[in-house]
Amino acid sequence: MKIAVVENENQQTSSIFEPGFIAVYEEDGVEWKVLNRFENQVCNARGMAAVRMAVGDAIKQLGDVKVVVASEIPGIASGTFQAAGFDIFLVDSKVLDVLDLIKKDMLETIEKRQEEPRKFDITEFLEPGENRGDFSINIEDIMFKFPDLTSKKILIPYLKNGEFNRLDVICGHMPKWFVTDLGAMGFEYETVNESTNRKTVRVVRAQTP
Repeated sequence: MKIAVVENENQQTSSIFEPGFIAVYEEDGVEWKVLNRFENQVCNARGMAAVRMAVGDAIKQLGDVKVVVASEIPGIASGTFQAAGFDIFLVDSKVLDVLDLIKKDMLETIEKRQEEPRKFDITEFLEPGENRGDFSINIEDIMFKFPDLTSKKILIPYLKNGEFNRLDVICGHMPKWFVTDLGAMGFEYETVNESTNRKTVRVVRAQTP
């Protein structure tokens, strides 16, 4: 099994947005060895398009590796790895201390995936707000656990049938279909919180004149 690790010069896991390296480790039956190691260019990217491109370039260098470990991979970087079929592990530790545990987790994950697929239930991911009928939901967390789902598959059935007053959607970037589809569905939206790699978009029912 090959595992990619975002690390600093001391072989400590680090954030994808911090200077350092991306290394590929493989176990030879006795110990983990570095097969490839290159400078992390993602940390220099500014803006969503640049981050997406930098992560894409890193993925090309990783070849057939589909597991990445870091202390943090937020927002669009996480989404780009997931779209490429990566399993992401967030660990803040010395690299050689966690590779065996990650390998064990991956083998268990592969075994579970071979079993009957778990059914998605959006109510498991809804967090209640301060007022009755207010909820928040992190669609990146859902897509990490259910890689086959899109934001449309996650949200549209709930928007059509769910009972809520306000839904705060936490995401790396606002889904494009919010602009084209929400109005026709009878909803309004606004960005209520925004940082470099995360947004909170509030969805409410449109006010009738």
